[in-house]
Amino acid sequence: MEMRRSILLAIAALAAPAAFVEAQAGTGQPAAAEAEFPVAQEAQAFMVAYARDLLAGDRAAISARYDRRGSWLMGRGAKRFVTLSEAAAHYAGPDWHPPAAFQWANLSYEPLGPDAVAVVGQFLWTRAAGGTPMTFSYTAVLVRQDGVLRIRIEDENPAPER
Repeated sequence: MEMRRSILLAIAALAAPAAFVEAQAGTGQPAAAEAEFPVAQEAQAFMVAYARDLLAGDRAAISARYDRRGSWLMGRGAKRFVTLSEAAAHYAGPDWHPPAAFQWANLSYEPLGPDAVAVVGQFLWTRAAGGTPMTFSYTAVLVRQDGVLRIRIEDENPAPER
């Protein structure tokens, strides 16, 4: 966890040194930054629409959410760069299935500048109707491209089994 925090801080420092948001004393929560960084509010709307696309199984809309230059996908100890055409092929292919239920949880938004935001939290994914929801940790970096936010980095990891 400390490493992930360090990586996000390094990204913020390199991307926009003026973009740091002061933490409220003792809370560990970012101070309100909507006036200075409306990108955080845009990211909230992005995540709501992203969930809607996943639940609807809208494969084209999901793949359109990724950066046109490609995206870094992380998870389960792996790191790989995926082109937009590879992402579109994945979502259009037979191996991807929409969830029976999906819900974001505990999302936090950390502005990295006027055109970038880190999103951290969790999601619940249920494979089949009546199935047990699986909890995943989630981290993404969204960047503005063509006037809208798109996913440049995405990290999804299942919660450890107990």
